[in-house]
Amino acid sequence: MKKIYDVVFIHPPAIYDFRKRVIMPGPLTDAKRIQYNKVALGVLSIADYLDRAGYKVVVDNIADRMVNDNEFDAEQHIKEMESKVYAIGLHWHHHSQGALEIARLCKKIHPDSIVVMGGLTSTCFHDEIISKYPFIDAVIRGEAEKPFKHFLDTMESSLAWEDVPNLTYRKTDGSVKSNDLMTPDETLDDYEFTRFDLLEPDSSVFGDIPRASLVVCRGCIHNCVTCGASAYSYRKYLGRNKPAFRSPGKIVDDIRKLNAQGIYKIGLYQDPRMGGKEYWTKLFSELKEASDLKIERLSVDLLAAADEEFIRTVAMTGIETILYFCPDTGCEMVRKIQGRGYTNADILNTIKLCHRYHLAVTVFFSSGLSGETPDNINDTWELWQQITNLNKIAIGKGCMGEGSCRILADGPILGPIIIEPGSLSYDYPDKYGYRVIYKTLEDYAEALNQPSWHQWINYETEQLDKQGITDLTHEADEQFVRMRIRNGVYDPAKPNLDYIMALSDRIGTAEVDKIMQIDNDAERNDRLVHIREALNAPVNMNPSIEDKYGYKKEIKEYLLQRIKYGSK
Repeated sequence: MKKIYDVVFIHPPAIYDFRKRVIMPGPLTDAKRIQYNKVALGVLSIADYLDRAGYKVVVDNIADRMVNDNEFDAEQHIKEMESKVYAIGLHWHHHSQGALEIARLCKKIHPDSIVVMGGLTSTCFHDEIISKYPFIDAVIRGEAEKPFKHFLDTMESSLAWEDVPNLTYRKTDGSVKSNDLMTPDETLDDYEFTRFDLLEPDSSVFGDIPRASLVVCRGCIHNCVTCGASAYSYRKYLGRNKPAFRSPGKIVDDIRKLNAQGIYKIGLYQDPRMGGKEYWTKLFSELKEASDLKIERLSVDLLAAADEEFIRTVAMTGIETILYFCPDTGCEMVRKIQGRGYTNADILNTIKLCHRYHLAVTVFFSSGLSGETPDNINDTWELWQQITNLNKIAIGKGCMGEGSCRILADGPILGPIIIEPGSLSYDYPDKYGYRVIYKTLEDYAEALNQPSWHQWINYETEQLDKQGITDLTHEADEQFVRMRIRNGVYDPAKPNLDYIMALSDRIGTAEVDKIMQIDNDAERNDRLVHIREALNAPVNMNPSIEDKYGYKKEIKEYLLQRIKYGSK
């Protein structure tokens, strides 16, 4: 029996056919993790807004279904649903290929239904989507709760779509029409972000550990140049000139609603300091006073260095808290290019304050930034070591005592950067030292059809071409592990899989470049299967497994040359 809805919101995988294709996503991850199966909070808010208006809706996390069930048939699943509208999320550009393929599938199976897209990336590429992809009927740009309801009301009353704000659609003559953006809301208090009852399947609600994030605000006051949700991006693409905040009382109520659903690990998305001192003081005061709340751990974003008054205020809640701080780099010149003006001294002082008040802080670094070179990335490793030394001192002073927040001893977290569509660096690459390679949504989708992560890189810098960024990323991944070995996080006496995978991937990316030059489809695909197999099992080179092209032997010989951790 078919399930019948007014709207089915679908969260797609990044790559629709990832279970059938050869995918090599890099040395420190896997093909399932890069499907990004976490639903954007805005989708829950839209679904709730429509549900309260009387429409029957569901948020279907097809990405999660595909990740957790190898037998799941997305096409058959979509056949079993009947809806007036299928709304495909394209919030992050990582989903470009998957979102387009799911949209194509919905229109193929339900040709009389309306297929729409929404999210930041679809907002950036709205004109291209309607011009190029006939299986998508409309894009709802920007903030979509009220426009989506207007859109559905218009369908019910047979009014013209030309009155629906934020809508880009195809007219009967085939031309593209983009309606004006509505004036964004000044507060988020009219919306709800905890409606996990509208989200299916259950596994996508919690994952392995029940946790959820709550929205502090929409918008930003900062202009980090690679971010597609910066103050600039919100102003240009969403018509928002300043952030809209959720009131502290509403956030406290949200936590109560999460508690009622068994969720006690809670994140506050966006830095509350953007609302001003009065706002964040009231927020943490209400969190402290709400004695009925159950919070096992609270996470809070830091978008800049923090002073003692703020850190002390957070600590006085008595809630175990972890702060997420993302300076990106240890090179102050490179950080300034990225739009972050604080110094390494500011970073270290923030960490010292966190330790003083027994708050954990996790620091995130990136590689491949504009201005970064194989030489000045050493500034990142030096800052990393200083942070690790501070952690050790804090642990030695008993900052991990019972009742205090656990200081993370494994050091910062590292990952490659992303130039997001709609960011300053995407729209003005020359100004910020970048060269954008993928300029259309089709470019992104085609890139994700390539087998290896290094083929997905969407930019170059003035200092590094694409190969240089690949090489720097490899070195950063290897250094990431060496730092943990040096600081006692990993046992140097035992083979380290992360390190071996990082080393092996140098062979992998080089071989993929050669393989992709082969004209014969069968041989090319066969070689891709074998190089992936070699990369997936570098520790146990089982001689009983065929090494048809010698990839395992090549990797094994390379590893033997570099098996000492820290070697070049």
